Amino acid sequence: MRITAVLLLTIVFVLPVFGLPTLATRNSSLVTSPPSRDMGGPDGYGYYFETTQDIGDTIRFSWVDPSSHTVLTDWHPNPDDGWTKVGLPFRFPFYGDTLDSIVVCSNGFLESPTTFTSYTNEELPVSQIPGLIAVFWDDLSPVQSGSVRLWDDATNHATVITWDNVVRFNTSETLSCQVILNADGRIQMNVLRAPEVSTSATVGIQGDNGKGDYYLEYVFDAAPDRHVPQDSTSIRFFVQRLNHDVGAFQAGSPQGWIPANSQMPVTGVFKNFGLSTETFPVSVALVHVHFPYDTTFTQTRTVTNLAPGDTAACYFGDWLVPPSPDSWRVVLRTALPGDEFAYNDSLRAVTTSVPPAFGTVLGSWNFPDLGDGMNLAGITFSPDSNRFYLSALDPNRVFSFPVDGPESGLRPESFELQNFFGDDIIWGIARDPVQHGFWITHVSAGGPGCVAARYAVDGSFAGDTWDLSAIEPGAWFAGIDIAPDGVCYATEVGAHNRVYQLNLATKQVIGFLPGPIASWRACAYVGDRECFVLSGGWNQNTLCRLGSSGDILEAASLPGLADLDVYRRDSVCADSLVWAFATVSNSANTIQQISVGRVWAAVGLSEPPSAIRPSPFAISVSPNPCLSRATVRLSPLASRLSPLALSVHDVSGRLVLQSAIGNRQSSIALDLRSLPAGIYMLTLSTPTGNLSRKLVVLAEN
Repeated sequence: MRITAVLLLTIVFVLPVFGLPTLATRNSSLVTSPPSRDMGGPDGYGYYFETTQDIGDTIRFSWVDPSSHTVLTDWHPNPDDGWTKVGLPFRFPFYGDTLDSIVVCSNGFLESPTTFTSYTNEELPVSQIPGLIAVFWDDLSPVQSGSVRLWDDATNHATVITWDNVVRFNTSETLSCQVILNADGRIQMNVLRAPEVSTSATVGIQGDNGKGDYYLEYVFDAAPDRHVPQDSTSIRFFVQRLNHDVGAFQAGSPQGWIPANSQMPVTGVFKNFGLSTETFPVSVALVHVHFPYDTTFTQTRTVTNLAPGDTAACYFGDWLVPPSPDSWRVVLRTALPGDEFAYNDSLRAVTTSVPPAFGTVLGSWNFPDLGDGMNLAGITFSPDSNRFYLSALDPNRVFSFPVDGPESGLRPESFELQNFFGDDIIWGIARDPVQHGFWITHVSAGGPGCVAARYAVDGSFAGDTWDLSAIEPGAWFAGIDIAPDGVCYATEVGAHNRVYQLNLATKQVIGFLPGPIASWRACAYVGDRECFVLSGGWNQNTLCRLGSSGDILEAASLPGLADLDVYRRDSVCADSLVWAFATVSNSANTIQQISVGRVWAAVGLSEPPSAIRPSPFAISVSPNPCLSRATVRLSPLASRLSPLALSVHDVSGRLVLQSAIGNRQSSIALDLRSLPAGIYMLTLSTPTGNLSRKLVVLAEN
């Protein structure tokens, strides 16, 4: 599980230099080739890699021709996103285990013992897979082109698994790569032909679910760019133990985003990778990332009698962060005389008091146990319980997790979820700060229909509903969020694709954003004129910051974004970061922590929240409800538009009445005597778009 924590409050403890519990030493075949300075690693277990893409490494590209190898055909559930288990002719040592079989996934990776088949590659470590060898993890499809082949090399005691001329799903780009598992534990990956665009793959290895830093990533989505797989690339992973090798193991604090003008402890973790007990000096320096690159903090400590495999956490003192936003590089170093591998002697991290860019992913958690994927929908924050609540589909459920993240899991909540259509899917969820409870949107899975239903704080059904489908025929509402003043912001899907402003208490449409039309899905209200509402695209995989007129002020790529909500505690610290938790509609059921790109001081909370400006092309209907007649009135700007047309549809979408409107005509009388009692949608068609109002016709006594 990859988690990057955002530190908003720090309690400082003085930590002495000490050794943490020893990582268990496991049996493994050792490779004793001399180390190269440019080797990658080591990870927490002792794996390194060499590659033809790094200068100074000794490995050379070598390809095993797979044309005569056995084609794998026993895929579950299918060869597009499937797995098959193959036996190994030897006991293969891998992160302390010895494997006699391995699971092959058609999407470019090996695993043990799971049968995970996601086509969406992830950054290591991946918590749901105990053992992983990602050769070229991407959305590959042997169904469309190519094959996956197996060969046991009895002479060299190796097994070769090759993705031969396999196409990336729904593209014309093909890949030929292979992994060679050697009986001595060495793993070699060869790329004969890389896709033209190789920026969406994961290459690396992992053991023990990535715990204890048991993972070594070569590349993830083109980072680092020098490791983007190219034609004729070879990478070799191996375990190596040296007599004298210590290194900087993990950056502690500070790293990532920190508040300006705060006091931060400076810490780091160091490890003895070698075979001898060592005493050695360690140091830290905080250096500006820009000219003149001056050092603002530096300290040295001594680690004493650190046993092989042990780690030591060092506290270097407190640092007063300058009041002006800035960025620094944190540099940890070891200085052991006679160290046999200098590559891991220093470690660099970056810390900044400048808010992370809009849309930056600060943390990520996966929940495959929720189902086969695509199960996460709406999300909302409740300061009453200091928890985030989310709606999950198939079956409909509500979960929650604390504001510090869902690392400990999702807690099921007891909601009396209703079934208004017989095939309800719940989607949007929003806390109601005025009526104290939650609103949830219910959508019919098999036909038209969308109802907003209110639930009490304890999840019981409050008996309060609103038929939202009457706002726009054939439409339904996805992400919703309710501002402190009780106004609901809701994304409408399937008709005009607008962001609406609703009064759920009085069941009234207040307005909508008149800005660009887009297929919105997510919705989160922030509360000022500069950062009004955040809305994620349904098809665009984009997070957008919208202004009060609906124009897109800022955008960031966020694949699969379903919904998000901003964390806003009751007493907001001006220097704290504005961030949100987001649900992602993907096969792994991912929850992400997202930066809004600013601190609360820049949001302008001292000013009253701005309401959506009503459209200047407004219409009103009175009386409503009515008996047999009603009057439609147009705003002055609307009456000047031409041409105009007025239409009335029943709840099934059938046109029942239509009328043209003359130029500068400010009102029109409707004769409704031919219509039976019921709910109708009145629509004014203009050159700039359509305006709709619900019309209720009552039966005459």
